Formats: sequence, structure tokens, C-alpha cells
Amino acid sequence: MHRISVRTWGASSQQDRFAAMVERLQTVDTYTVMIDGGGLVSLELTQAQAEGFECLTCKRLCGNGLSAFKPVGFIPSTGMVFRCVSCLDGAA
Repeated sequence: MHRISVRTWGASSQQDRFAAMVERLQTVDTYTVMIDGGGLVSLELTQAQAEGFECLTCKRLCGNGLSAFKPVGFIPSTGMVFRCVSCLDGAA
């Protein structure tokens, strides 16, 4: 008897996207950030933080209420960086 392998289309690409997302959340690099107010600082950030998907302080994803984001700086050639409202208010 022969075994027939059935492959679900999209499963591999979905796994690849998930793996890439996890890698972005974990990969840390040093970025020069222009903080609002004009000062330049070097920060070790995950790629997700540098791309504006996570809070610079607590790494929370943007949401509503206290997890809503406010821009706090800019990374040249990458974009805006953010902190969540609760971190800005000192609640986190």
C-alpha cells in the first residue's frame, strides 16, 4: 500500500509568517532615535519596537485605552516609535 501525502496549501507560508513575526519580536539591535524634543539617543530595541508595533518601554502591542500609543520619537529610515499611554502616565 502506498501512502499519499496531502499538503494543505498555505500551511507552510502561514508557519513562515509566524516564524518571521516571532523573530521580529525577539531580534534586538541598537538604533539611534531622535526623541521628541530633539535629542538623539541610542536604544537597544526589538525590530517590532523600532517599526512602531510595540511600546518602547513595556513592549505592549498598540491597543485601546491605556495601551493606546502616542509617538515619542523617530528613527531615520525606519519611522516613528511609540510608547503606550500607561507608560507615559507612569502606570506601567
